[in-house]
Amino acid sequence: MKSIIHILIAFMFVMVFSSLPVTAVTDDSPYIHYKQMTMRFSGTDATVTLSFKLDTFVQAYTLLMGSHNLEGDIRKMFFEFDEVTVSQVGKDYATLRLGNVSQLSDGYYLHNSRALGSRVDMLTMVYPSGASKQISNAKQTSNIFY
Repeated sequence: MKSIIHILIAFMFVMVFSSLPVTAVTDDSPYIHYKQMTMRFSGTDATVTLSFKLDTFVQAYTLLMGSHNLEGDIRKMFFEFDEVTVSQVGKDYATLRLGNVSQLSDGYYLHNSRALGSRVDMLTMVYPSGASKQISNAKQTSNIFY
């Protein structure tokens, strides 16, 4: 009986590792689906809350190995941003700090559009005043000033 359990566990590991490509996050990745992203701007920086849904095999992998292993894939989502600090990664969410995403010019901050590593169902960009802008099926952030 123990050998059957060991074979099943080994089979599960083989399935998980064979289903993961070298870069698990690509356009409309079958392994990680980004549902919601909220960017809250403050000065030149932004705080990002990202919610996602993982493929069943990746869920099993993160259950066994920990959700911190998703950090590299989440960073790939922000490949056009220079300063990315991952604060927290859970089984279906992440929080990050993006530094220098905007520039100060004549008393206003300007954020130039930047591409994202994968599509997001709903991107919400929150201005320091609390007003927000929502974009469905976002593949990039939008140009804004505040």
